Amino acid sequence: MFNSKILLAAAAMAVSSLAGTANAAPWDNHFDHRPGPAVRHEFHRPYVERVRIYDTLRFRHYRGIGDPYFVRGHYVVRSIDRFGRPVVVEVDPYSGAFIGEFRI
Repeated sequence: MFNSKILLAAAAMAVSSLAGTANAAPWDNHFDHRPGPAVRHEFHRPYVERVRIYDTLRFRHYRGIGDPYFVRGHYVVRSIDRFGRPVVVEVDPYSGAFIGEFRI
């Protein structure tokens, strides 16, 4: 019985060591095999127009009182909320979706 346990453990270690080497094979997805200069597969997503940003504000009952400006990856617009208080509204630059507001 002791020998069969050793034999079973040795077989399990052999199988697990072979599986580990198969996973360690090189995997290169970023290399372009075509001749010529290297081509990056990145694309630039266009930003929404100002009209779309103002439409988003109007839909949420805000009035824009300034131009939208780009800060840390999103648009920021000074506006007036539905109660007449000045706020700063964040808008997603790619979809034009409302992110949130700050009170000034």
